[in-house]
Amino acid sequence: MTKKLCISLLLLAISVQTGLIFKSKLYAADKKQIGFAADKKQIEFAADHPPYLEDFVMGTTHGKITLSLKVANPFDHEIKSLLLNGVSQKISLSTKVNINKFNLFLVKFNREVKAAFYTHRIKYDNLKKLFTVSLSPGENPIETTSYKEAIQLATEFKNIMLLNEDQLEQNRSYQVEARTEIRKVRLPFHLEYLFFFLSAWDRKSNNYTIDIPKRLINEALKR
Repeated sequence: MTKKLCISLLLLAISVQTGLIFKSKLYAADKKQIGFAADKKQIEFAADHPPYLEDFVMGTTHGKITLSLKVANPFDHEIKSLLLNGVSQKISLSTKVNINKFNLFLVKFNREVKAAFYTHRIKYDNLKKLFTVSLSPGENPIETTSYKEAIQLATEFKNIMLLNEDQLEQNRSYQVEARTEIRKVRLPFHLEYLFFFLSAWDRKSNNYTIDIPKRLINEALKR
């Protein structure tokens, strides 16, 4: 009797343990599968042709060093859909100018001289079929019925002032760092439901570091 009872208890324990392991594996597999699907979507969205900067042009005017550039590939198809559904979008540019290899007590480091932030806004009126582009800083809004023209206006940053002659020093080396960001916006409730996968993402470019030519520095100081 005792032997049969022991055998029965042993078989019951093995059965319960096997069932627990089996259920755990199924749960883990289901969880992993769901997580993989979500991660795959997020990774594809984040890495799918990120924005970048191009067409850098530096110049001098009235003792100021200026920079012009263009943001390429600002929107993916999801953000374009948001824009065409009436949700305004922002294209921002941040710049920072440093003195390169500034020496203090034989220690070399970059000292920040000036930082600035610019934002261009674009919105679309579904009823009027009209795009409105607002450029920073403080220029009058521009209206157009062309999506291509609206994007071109919103992605061009022209003659941004980096430094004026009072901020320049002779025999110093300067660098400018630039980066663009397409910032997430608060969506109307019905669009938050449709575009829930956008709530965690901003689109950003890499940081670009460019040396300011000494010729431009000298031209600005000679004014």
